Amino acid sequence: MLLLCIGLAIGCKKDLDTPTPEPVDTKEELIRDSIYYYYNLQSLWTEYVPDNRILRTFTANYTSNLSLLNALKGLTPYHAGYAGSIDRFSFLENADGSQLGRSSGVRMDTNTGFGVYFSWHIISETAAAPYVYFVEGGSPAQRAGISRGAILLSLNGDGNMTAPYECQGVGATRSCRVLGSIPGRIDAALDAGTMSLKVRNVNGEEVESSLANETYTIRPILADTVYNGTTKMGYLAFSSFEEVTNSNQNYQDFQRIFQRFETEGIKELIVDMRYNTGGYVHTAQYLANKIIPASGAGKRMFTYQVNANLQPYTVRASSEYDFRPVNFVRNNNLELTKVYFLVTDATASAAELLINVLKPHMKVVLIAEANRTYGKPVGFFGQEIMGGEISLWAASFKTLNSNGDTDYWDGLFVDVPNVYDDVYRNFGDPRENMIARAISESNGSGATGSTLNRSAVARGTASNPSRQTKIGVVNKPAEKNLIK
Repeated sequence: MLLLCIGLAIGCKKDLDTPTPEPVDTKEELIRDSIYYYYNLQSLWTEYVPDNRILRTFTANYTSNLSLLNALKGLTPYHAGYAGSIDRFSFLENADGSQLGRSSGVRMDTNTGFGVYFSWHIISETAAAPYVYFVEGGSPAQRAGISRGAILLSLNGDGNMTAPYECQGVGATRSCRVLGSIPGRIDAALDAGTMSLKVRNVNGEEVESSLANETYTIRPILADTVYNGTTKMGYLAFSSFEEVTNSNQNYQDFQRIFQRFETEGIKELIVDMRYNTGGYVHTAQYLANKIIPASGAGKRMFTYQVNANLQPYTVRASSEYDFRPVNFVRNNNLELTKVYFLVTDATASAAELLINVLKPHMKVVLIAEANRTYGKPVGFFGQEIMGGEISLWAASFKTLNSNGDTDYWDGLFVDVPNVYDDVYRNFGDPRENMIARAISESNGSGATGSTLNRSAVARGTASNPSRQTKIGVVNKPAEKNLIK
């Protein structure tokens, strides 16, 4: 009996032992698994990513979402122009809109900040000063009356805004940098919640304002006008490809502008996109249909190139994906013979798409500060993960114009390079250097190179010594991408 009881006791103890639990996936692990899965599904370079059978084997090597994404991007082909992987574009976005893996993001229709952008310009042989080169429409700076070309006189009560600088090299290899503490103070002010500043606009008016760092609705149209010269030319400047719908302000503004162009019978058009970093694909389509002449109506605008996973959606759409070819649906009564695009190396994405789709169908002339645009032929759509806690924006498609032209990874090469961006004159001013060059090209008086190139500007003139070269940009507008 004793042995039996001992045996029963041991048997019961074994039955009551707590079983070893199965491993439970953490939330962080599941997010990283999802990043891998959707990058593999949507990336334009999916063939370079191992299939999902090794998903956890791969993701287990990384302890952060960003390090995982960087590893996936690192699998894509090497591109000499980047000295690294060709996918330098894909990124992650947190629920609050902040980005991982890049300094700018996809915020569209609204922006956050002061909306004022500075660059350093030489004002004497020993000193440089910060000038406003761009003010975003709808921003606190724009509402306060600050305009392009204004010189910063004081910041947060400090009136000492000039700084020493040093330069090295000559000609094309010449580079300069601003010295001292003022650049850091400007950077800190742009990151703060409020900023008090005093500027002198190009008309001599001094504006003193206290600006709040806030979220505002972007008004992308900067200027529009008509020039009555040998050839009647329209002019349109806009900063980003924001949403255009039948009810919003952007649609009404564009409709008004193009109606004026039609009424006045313009034959050529200047499109100023020198700081335009992109935006919505459908806004690029809308503007292409506003510009295309009758000879292009109904013809192919562009096609999409996607990976094998998304290929079925190039012939049929779903609720998630639509990559069917796009044709021109002409929405104008203009007969434009030529369109001039004013660009810089910041002009990117949807702006490059607009240029590229028009090239096969009409005369397109690119006038640039350098010799090419930024170079981003790929587009994005957001993929929410874990209920929107984080979103993956994988570079998922390329666009090809009707000639099959794409792969401008290093930018679109321009027709008239080295034309200085004259920040001392506002958008729409026919005396501004890039605009004046387009007008002279139209009149047949344009010469090879620049009417006011960087070297000439760097030397300055006795009559106008302040109109000298830009030697650095303080802050840049955020990239808007090519968003579908």
